[in-house]
Amino acid sequence: MAKRRSPEPVSVIEDRLLRASVALGDSLDSISMPELAAAAQIAVGTLYRIAPSKTALAVLLNARAQAQFDRHVFAPFPARLSLEERFRLMWSRLAEFALQKADIAAYLARKPMASDSAFIKASAIFARDGAATGALKPLSGEELAAIVWGPLSALLRNHACSVESLKQLEQAAWDGLRHT
Repeated sequence: MAKRRSPEPVSVIEDRLLRASVALGDSLDSISMPELAAAAQIAVGTLYRIAPSKTALAVLLNARAQAQFDRHVFAPFPARLSLEERFRLMWSRLAEFALQKADIAAYLARKPMASDSAFIKASAIFARDGAATGALKPLSGEELAAIVWGPLSALLRNHACSVESLKQLEQAAWDGLRHT
């Protein structure tokens, strides 16, 4: 087995690749591998060892971005929160991520959300709990995720996130979910 040449952990290099890719543009198709390596301040050979093709690179970057999102948004929730408190906590984490990691959030907003994503799974549980109590409209996980993530992702794609717009959107999303 050959020795790794880079003194940095692969995870650090992968995060630098993600930041560089996001900074360079919307599509890997418009970025050359040498251009990306230079932007990430790594050797081209290191890039090809980590991701031997653009397809492999796209999979890697999507996974890194999604992992950052999931770690932030789905950190453990306190026990025994009401549905509204759970929603408000999740929204506050979404808003924090959108404001603190705006480029990564905008990157994710341009990608379709996988049906097996943690966000849709959590939305399905929340929708089930809300329907069981009668507090929420009967929605599928996908429908609930669309009500919450759809408008937020539009703000992210348009670089229009502000504290005020996020507060207004939070209330609009909650009102759209509640069974009145």
